[in-house]
Amino acid sequence: MYSILVVGAGKEGKGFIGETFSTDGWKVSFLDKDPKVIDALKTGSYTVTAHQENGDFKRIISDYDAFLTDGAYSCMDAVVNCDVIALALYPEDIPDAAIYLGKGLTFRAHEDGKHLTIMCCTNKNHLIPSIEKAFIEALGDENARLWFREHVALRDAIIRRSVNAETTSALDLHTSVANTLLLQQPVFADFDNVHWVELSDHIEQLKDIKLYTINGPHATCAYAGYQKGFKTINEASADPEVAKLMRGVLEEAVPGLSREFNVPEKEIWNFCTLKQPKNDIVDSIYRVALDPVRKLGHFDRLTGNALFCLKHGIDPVCLIQSMANAFAYDEPRDGKAMEIQQMIANIGIEKTIARICDLAEEHELVNRVAQAYRKNKA
Repeated sequence: MYSILVVGAGKEGKGFIGETFSTDGWKVSFLDKDPKVIDALKTGSYTVTAHQENGDFKRIISDYDAFLTDGAYSCMDAVVNCDVIALALYPEDIPDAAIYLGKGLTFRAHEDGKHLTIMCCTNKNHLIPSIEKAFIEALGDENARLWFREHVALRDAIIRRSVNAETTSALDLHTSVANTLLLQQPVFADFDNVHWVELSDHIEQLKDIKLYTINGPHATCAYAGYQKGFKTINEASADPEVAKLMRGVLEEAVPGLSREFNVPEKEIWNFCTLKQPKNDIVDSIYRVALDPVRKLGHFDRLTGNALFCLKHGIDPVCLIQSMANAFAYDEPRDGKAMEIQQMIANIGIEKTIARICDLAEEHELVNRVAQAYRKNKA
């Protein structure tokens, strides 16, 4: 039996990675730093409702192991013997995970030293060199480092499946199951029997395109929906004005990306036209809109998209409106949103846009987003 260690047992770790591999007959182990998450898993099972093209299916996931990142290193056997490690983590948590795993991987290198595949399951792109550096530095000696370089396939992945639950420790999860996880090849592990994993090439480029063509309209929906008073993405996307804005963002983005990445527009449209489950999961605007500071970053889904458009002679009218909506997002529960609102109050909208988007204050985009923001507020 093949085995996988899922590092990060939150919503994605349980609802996507754990469910997928368990359903296909793999031995699954979870590792997490949150005692609440591990204590919940140790009750013995959790439930995933999979929303598929042909209907909804409830699956009970059991017969797994769950380990806390404790000082006793209770996860040692799982680290040493697994075929795959999946990093289902936020980017900022990966370095600490690499440090913790270093002890077990060093032991593994000095035992049988068998091949290992590590999947990076985060939306942020261009992280593989820094993740590899973190693992290399965490290993105990030069022999272990040599083993890692020769026998570990550290590979990026594209997640095309959403998971929803009340909290990260919740044992009742819902997931949309219509599109495969894309994993950069070559790998050492055998994924032939894993239905929802697809080996692919050019993951780095595709991941950039996904950010702009899938995550961009998704964020557009959240920020526009919030302005209209909606609570869920489902409600917002059904609104004709929001849907028109989302489509406009995509119609601006695709030609810009085509020229930037030298990929035919048709291929980009095919890539970002995802299959849909029969019944959508209910997704909150709060979750999708979370952290507008990151989503408005210079290279991220809204600002980066708009800059590509301007570079290639495309007027990013809908992207500018989406950016303005994001700067107007004032959800009190979102600390990053409150950070932006305080910045606007202190230094004004133009300086805030310039600082958050890393643009010169006189940049065309700063002025146009500020105008759209003021129109929103009028």
